[in-house]
Amino acid sequence: MKQIRTPRASWLPALLLSLGGLSATAQAQPPASPGPEQTGFLSCGPARFEVRTQYLDLPDHERQVVAQKLERLGPDSTLPYRLPHEGRPMKQPFLKSMPVLDAWVSGWACLVSADGQHHYLYLLYACTESPHRPACTGTEREWPRLLDHSGRPLNAGFGRTGPRTPRLMQKLGLGRYLQEGVHLKDITDQGR
Repeated sequence: MKQIRTPRASWLPALLLSLGGLSATAQAQPPASPGPEQTGFLSCGPARFEVRTQYLDLPDHERQVVAQKLERLGPDSTLPYRLPHEGRPMKQPFLKSMPVLDAWVSGWACLVSADGQHHYLYLLYACTESPHRPACTGTEREWPRLLDHSGRPLNAGFGRTGPRTPRLMQKLGLGRYLQEGVHLKDITDQGR
């Protein structure tokens, strides 16, 4: 039986290429993985709200928000009601394998009307800085959203800046917040 030999020249480059690939893989950083979900609660009049946020911390980059859910918690007998969220998945150039949210709630507060009869959920959204979002700077970086205590958006569709939200706040008896400012709570605050 005749044995066929493969010339060394044909398998040597393939071996070197595969070893080089293994070396490059070993030197590459492990894929980023988000941290544990962080939950915050806010009581607002007759309602309680919950926000669950998952962050991704990367060296040399701003903290990224991977997922965020807002819910109005009902009494023990009813299921939570999921609130609308303005964030949409977006790819970051430095993060190929995992999308992040292009907008996220960075703070919140319960606002009470001047007569004390009505409560409103105030959400402060922030956009995620990215080359894909060149307008995410200055006054366009953050914007408020206002919801009634049932979770219904009151200023959805309003521009991020401009007079419409302040006019609505005046109409709802929330004018003092325009003068004094809104004292935001951290969205990971466990205060119930």
